[in-house]
Amino acid sequence: MPNRSRSENDYHGWRFVTNHAHVLEAIATDPTIRLRDIAVDVGITERTAAQIVNDLEEAGYLTRMRDGRRNLYEVHEDLPLRHPRHSHRTVGELIDFLEAPPDQPTRRKRPVSG
Repeated sequence: MPNRSRSENDYHGWRFVTNHAHVLEAIATDPTIRLRDIAVDVGITERTAAQIVNDLEEAGYLTRMRDGRRNLYEVHEDLPLRHPRHSHRTVGELIDFLEAPPDQPTRRKRPVSG
């Protein structure tokens, strides 16, 4: 029987997937998502969400464009993952893994390529 001494809600102690990956998946799911919605979805502060978006943009994993008063993001899904042990996998594969199971509806809205 698993040790239940920690709170059932204590999922922030450690995780297998980083907040950067969760933010990237949230943006891939909805390229017009607001920082405050990213923060709520991922369970982080809006400031942390903004820093992660900046990290991802600086690393080349996404491009941020203005669309009126909103940001529009483009995720570069063909890029390899950063860790050498996983560089044979792409960001798109990671996002696909993180999305809802096939039996659940997905929110993903892929931008139309032109």
